[in-house]
Amino acid sequence: EESSESPSYITLVTSYESSFVVAFRYGGVVFFNVEDADSRARYLEEIARYASNGTAAYGGGIEKPAARSEDFSVIVDARQREWSQLMNDNLRLRCLDMNNIIVISRVLGQSVALDHYHAKVDSMLKEFSKINIEMELTGNFKIPKKTLFQIVGQNNMTYSDSITKIKLLEKPSDVAWKYAHYGAIWEQMRGEFELEERFQRLSLKLELMQQNVKYFLEILQNRKSDTLEWIIIVLIATEIMLCLYDIYDRQVEKKERLEEKRREKEEGTTLA
Repeated sequence: EESSESPSYITLVTSYESSFVVAFRYGGVVFFNVEDADSRARYLEEIARYASNGTAAYGGGIEKPAARSEDFSVIVDARQREWSQLMNDNLRLRCLDMNNIIVISRVLGQSVALDHYHAKVDSMLKEFSKINIEMELTGNFKIPKKTLFQIVGQNNMTYSDSITKIKLLEKPSDVAWKYAHYGAIWEQMRGEFELEERFQRLSLKLELMQQNVKYFLEILQNRKSDTLEWIIIVLIATEIMLCLYDIYDRQVEKKERLEEKRREKEEGTTLA
């Protein structure tokens, strides 16, 4: 069984040269030399058979982001002197070996995954914006507690997945770590796709989400406290009413006994 850090590889052979598909456990898929749209769709469908369905993770009015894609050109030129050269939105390589495929696919997969998480967080922020506008106009807070908790869960999972699944904060892959020429490709591509800057922007959005969540949870907590206070007031008032009724009932009963004794005394006097 592969380790959690290793991607799964599927090698496709076309009529003219080798093609590759790299599928990552977090859901990213990178194609090399698979230009036919039908072929891509076919292999995506095949890979999806082994993927868990994340649709259930979305709720509370949050729309599931559409699948993200990104194109990047890799030009192989065996005659160039440098091992690799990044220029004008393309990467020029002396050869496309499996190690290059590992390094390139990991950066591309992380880039597309970041786009996905940004879209997901933007959708959550949009939902909070609607809630804030409604509160500004009406002064009412109507979001159900279940919906708010779903958003809390999505926010926490997004931050956790960006670190534990796509491993944005971890060291380069073993190949890039051991060999300087592969490490150079790793660093160049991470800089080209601005992975660190985009992750920082994602973190800021998630912090803003947490502030919104904290604010709305405090409102719910205050509502709960107010409700409990009213329940206590009603219970105390009910107890007071029961005590007053008990006192009144005893007074009536005492008065009836005195009246009965008075009548008995009057009847005894008459007989005498």
